[in-house]
Amino acid sequence: MASSDYFLVLSSCSLGYQLYNPVTKAVSLHERRGKAFYNDEKILIGDEVTLDSQSMIAKVKERTSLLKRPRLANADEILVLVSAKDPDFSSYLLDKFLSLINFSSLKANIVITKADLLNKRQLTSLKKRLSYYQELKYQVFFLDCHDKTKFDFPALIAFLKGKKAAFVGQTGVGKSTLINLIDPEFNRKVDSLQVSGGRGRHITKEVILLPYQDGFIYDTPGFSDLKLLEMKPIDLATFFPGFESHYGECKFKDCLHLPNTKGCSILENIKEKKLSDDSYANYVKIYEEVKANDVWKKKL
Repeated sequence: MASSDYFLVLSSCSLGYQLYNPVTKAVSLHERRGKAFYNDEKILIGDEVTLDSQSMIAKVKERTSLLKRPRLANADEILVLVSAKDPDFSSYLLDKFLSLINFSSLKANIVITKADLLNKRQLTSLKKRLSYYQELKYQVFFLDCHDKTKFDFPALIAFLKGKKAAFVGQTGVGKSTLINLIDPEFNRKVDSLQVSGGRGRHITKEVILLPYQDGFIYDTPGFSDLKLLEMKPIDLATFFPGFESHYGECKFKDCLHLPNTKGCSILENIKEKKLSDDSYANYVKIYEEVKANDVWKKKL
């Protein structure tokens, strides 16, 4: 195997970690030395690692980023997949995902799948709702996950080139269908990679990293329910989409932007229609969930 300064962790299985050699573009299976941790944390998909003389993982290099849920390392971009229909579009779930990604100090983008299932009036209404997120500087792609020629698929392909991009989203939004449309050879219904060494296929656990167009796509398991367990109420108040740019503007430094709070910049911006009423309703609902989680954690 040609030499490389590092190897990229593509997936994990019961036999070890599948690593990608950026020089040869080969995939091979390696075990980990007991000391190979990152800040006492196990190796994650997307980690860059070095090998010792026995071809075992010896060291995990410094991470450039970490997504909290699903846990993955070194992504450049996160694409949040939300379906237009079946299941119906949920701005609540979208705002929840975006809050978590902002909290993780990563760049978020929005992919609306199954746009082909909407009639003209419904599509116009949804595009109007998503224009709010575009005003907040989120890039939005509308897709038919069965047709490469429709909507924003060509723009998405151009966007992915050369990036490490993670696809995250609710179960049933068409994530695997989209990934297979991007490249049928991914065959994501199998959830596996071919590994050298005569051991055949190995089923992966959770996240998997797929080489694509001088970059990589992280495929991640769908969520039936996304819980923001790592966040505290003040974190949500800071990183909720649209709120970040107004940090420090409230009268009180620890303002949680709750209804009827005096001197709250967020409430003033909502009143002036600069921030969305609908998203604020989502914020209040998500706040109650995060508050309940935080109270539970404090009792432990």
